[in-house]
Amino acid sequence: MLAITNEVSLPTLAPIAGFLTLLELSIGTALVAYVIDLLSRVGRGYVGSTMVICAAVTGITIWIGVNIPTDITLLHATISEGALSSLLRWSAVFAGAALISALFSSVGTDAARRVVGAVTLAIGAVCIGKAAVAFGPAFASVASALAVFIPGTLVTGTALAGMLLGHWYLVAPSLSFRPLRQMVTMLLGAVAIEAAILIAVVVAASPAARDQLIGGYALPFWLLVVGSGIVFT
Repeated sequence: MLAITNEVSLPTLAPIAGFLTLLELSIGTALVAYVIDLLSRVGRGYVGSTMVICAAVTGITIWIGVNIPTDITLLHATISEGALSSLLRWSAVFAGAALISALFSSVGTDAARRVVGAVTLAIGAVCIGKAAVAFGPAFASVASALAVFIPGTLVTGTALAGMLLGHWYLVAPSLSFRPLRQMVTMLLGAVAIEAAILIAVVVAASPAARDQLIGGYALPFWLLVVGSGIVFT
């Protein structure tokens, strides 16, 4: 088994980062769309169309996932092939459940579509857990992976769900601005949680690791990343 213990190339890390980002995006968007509909009754059309988009994003995620190499060592270990296969299967189940949820949003009763939506989100939660099991040991631990994946899911999901909600006002111009304000509050809360975790990681890191994270050109880089993210959000 090939083991690279020093540096892993960008072409190797890119599909892993893309896979995890899209997984968080699809599950987080489904979660936020479901919650905002519960809070403000945005409507079944918004939830249904969002679920279709989440299923499509998950399909792309699976396509990337099947090409992720499992024979290289990252920080601490290799990616578990069995755990990754299990994650991909559950991701396929999530995509199917999202499509069923979209169908129920079109033809089902409110109670039925909310039950199906809740089941879809439960499957999504399993996927996040499976992702932590598959990738956590290779980078740090399952717990630390969850600490990264959960707020990441909330941030990316709120951003996309909010964008889709903003466009939904073109379809339903009489819709109150209350759900949009709630979406902004949710996004700011998710960003605050993620920022707190990042600060905690930097504070707890060793001096050498901390210098790599924020020393030299690293700090301007992170300011650029965060600043551009805020602008585009």
